[in-house]
This record gives sequence, structure tokens and C-alpha cells, in this order.
Amino acid sequence: MQLDPTVAIKKLQEPFAPSEIEWRVGATMGDKTKGIALAYVTNRAIQNRLDEVFGPFGWKNEFREWKNNSQLCGISIFFNGEWITKWDGADDSETEAIKGGLSDSMKRAAVQWGIGRYLYNLENEWVPIVSAGRSFKIKDIPRLPSWALPQGFSYENKGNSPQILPDVSTTAERYSQLAAVGAGKKGDITERQIAAIQKRAFENSISDNDFKDLLRFAFKVNTLLELDKSQASILIGDMKSLWGEYATKHKGWHKAV
Repeated sequence: MQLDPTVAIKKLQEPFAPSEIEWRVGATMGDKTKGIALAYVTNRAIQNRLDEVFGPFGWKNEFREWKNNSQLCGISIFFNGEWITKWDGADDSETEAIKGGLSDSMKRAAVQWGIGRYLYNLENEWVPIVSAGRSFKIKDIPRLPSWALPQGFSYENKGNSPQILPDVSTTAERYSQLAAVGAGKKGDITERQIAAIQKRAFENSISDNDFKDLLRFAFKVNTLLELDKSQASILIGDMKSLWGEYATKHKGWHKAV
């Protein structure tokens, strides 16, 4: 049975559980007490996702050495009777050099297919770090915002145990519940988020009046200034889906703008 490419893309882009995300330290402060937390999907999670979408015989990967001390990875999927490959590369790492380069290049190639690409939308967050040999590691793993979690998954307000939310029928209803559980504070949306939201609304050709209706539909608020940071992140990351549901339900459109 031929897989619908639209369905395949959606499945590839779905968020991963926090246990399938690994974190690294990016830029560090001068005193080396804090660094920017960078999130990546693990290679095992990538392999499982490809198996789920295409089956174990419907995809493959291959590696090539590239220039000096770097590796290329190509991830191929079998579609319409032919193999389609997307490539990306990475430098060898400081520890287990070639193995690290192969692993990182596969993660980058997976992003070419949309796997874990949403993690690039995370805001830069400075977190405490500790020394780890010649490098650094994050002291306490950050929590992901609601929009970057799988459907039905969130964190409890206290502790590290996961909380499973009841299934809901629409993206808007799901996000409304996730945002309610999140640790955001009403009205703490940032100017940067406001600018990003306005840009998304323009890209989706959403008028001012329609945008106000969308806010009430998705978050039960009347203005952007009433949103918390978590809700703002949701709106930035999935405005198209929210707008599509609103337009279909309230305007009778068969296709989202």
C-alpha cells in the first residue's frame, strides 16, 4: 500500500518524548557557569521513527567521508518505485571522533526529512553547566514547552514523572489543555514572540479580525498580551494547523490557508 506523502511528512515531524531527546552545551558564558542548551533527537529515536513511517525495509542510510575529519550521511526512502536521498554532514567529535561524526551527520540528515526539525524553534535558554573533561555538560536537563511534546504528554507541576492528558479531538483543544498544565505565567509573552507571531499571521494571510477570533478559539483570550510564553510558543510553532482548524470549523473552508 502506497503511503500518502502528506501523512508521511506529518508523522515524520511529530514531536518526540523527552526521553528521546539529548542535550548538549552550545555557547558558554565567560565564567563557564552557564551555557545555551541545545536539543537533539537520538539516533535510536530517528531509526524507530523511520521504521514506523516506512517500515524497516522502506528506508536506508549510508555514510561517506567528507573532506578532512568530517562525515556525510544520506538517508533514503523508497517512494513511487525509486530511492530518494537527502544528505547532510558533520565534523568528527572530540571524543570517539569518527563515531561521533557519523552519529551527528545522521541527526543532521534526519532534519532534512523533517525529523526533529521543530527543535530548532526552541528559544535559546541559558542553563547551569558543569565541567566534563575538556567540555561541559548541562547540570539539570531543561523541560520542553508544551508545543514540543507528543500529543497527550506533559510534565507534572512537581517532580520528573510524566503526566498523560486525556485525548482531545482537535489541535486547539489539545493545546488549550497543555497550556493549562504548563508552568507559564499569564501575560509574560516577550516582544520577540509577538514579532514572530505577527510574522506567522502575515505569512498565513490572516486578517486582524480573524486573528482575534483565532486567539479566542485556541486560547480563550482576546489579545496577544494575555498569552503566556508557553502559549506564545505554541502559536508560533503551529499557527498553520490552528488556523486550518478554525477556518474549517467556523468559516466552512475545506482547506486551510
